[in-house]
Amino acid sequence: MTSSLRNSVHRRNHKERSQLAHRTKLGFLEKHSDYVKRARDYHSKQDRLNRLKQKVAERNKDEFYFSMTKERTREGVHIKDRGNVALPTDMVKVLKTQDENYVRTMRASGLKKIDKIKSQLTEMADLVQEEDSDAQLDEHEVQILKKAKILSDKTGSFGKKRKHLLFAENVDEVIQLTKKRKDKEVVVATSPSSVGEIDLGWKTVEPKAKSKRKTTRDQVDNNVSTAVSEESKQSHLDKRKSLLKELSARLDRDRQLRYTQREFEMQRQLMGKGGRKKVLDAEKVEGDDEENEDEVDARRGRRLKPSSRQIDEETYRPRVYKWRLERKR
Repeated sequence: MTSSLRNSVHRRNHKERSQLAHRTKLGFLEKHSDYVKRARDYHSKQDRLNRLKQKVAERNKDEFYFSMTKERTREGVHIKDRGNVALPTDMVKVLKTQDENYVRTMRASGLKKIDKIKSQLTEMADLVQEEDSDAQLDEHEVQILKKAKILSDKTGSFGKKRKHLLFAENVDEVIQLTKKRKDKEVVVATSPSSVGEIDLGWKTVEPKAKSKRKTTRDQVDNNVSTAVSEESKQSHLDKRKSLLKELSARLDRDRQLRYTQREFEMQRQLMGKGGRKKVLDAEKVEGDDEENEDEVDARRGRRLKPSSRQIDEETYRPRVYKWRLERKR
């Protein structure tokens, strides 16, 4: 048997001494670590008191500062003024009105820029592309255009033909309407562009073959023109994307300024007289219940207080108050 095994087999279990039964009212029995903490705290307080006593003993009795004339004490306690004196209610109302006017001015200038961008977008003829085009608008860009009211919310998927319904009262009217539609289709099918050349018996002169040099020159010109057209098309798409991006940012800014202006107006009304009650608090409309699992684990499953809940700017809605109807004299 090794020495380590021999020493570990017959080893006494040392138990921590607890408080005696008749002294349980005094609390837990103090251990050495508790005594060390208490002693350090006591000595630190004694050192601070000794330093203060030393400062009092060594202070200059003739010491004077002009700020001493402005200071005051109450029952021997020095009172320090923080400097933020509360303003009168009328003055606060005037200040809030000025802030509201500034926000209104900035919003008006932003709306002018939004209208300018919307006019530039509406001038583009190929704003809504067909389905087989590479420059088709994606879903995010369509949402931006709908938010700016350039496109209607009722617009369906692009490229689909609209159905025109005709209502008839009797069978004869149905036959007449279908006959008119067939006649229109026949006219379109037999248009001059779709009809081929008619043989009148004359000799047709075949066009002479162009020289090889001229053909190569035309081919080079065609390649250059296609390259220029592709480059202009790409620049056109880049300009459209930049305009849509700027329009989205300015719409979000206008929404925030609108909510800010409404908040200033509500604060001025709340400072006035009259009974009111809160109908709706500032809240998130969607995505309110979605929380991160790490955040839930960090607070050990406890629910957040309404004051500590972070409000997202995308889903923020201002608070709503309802004033009691009062009779005007």
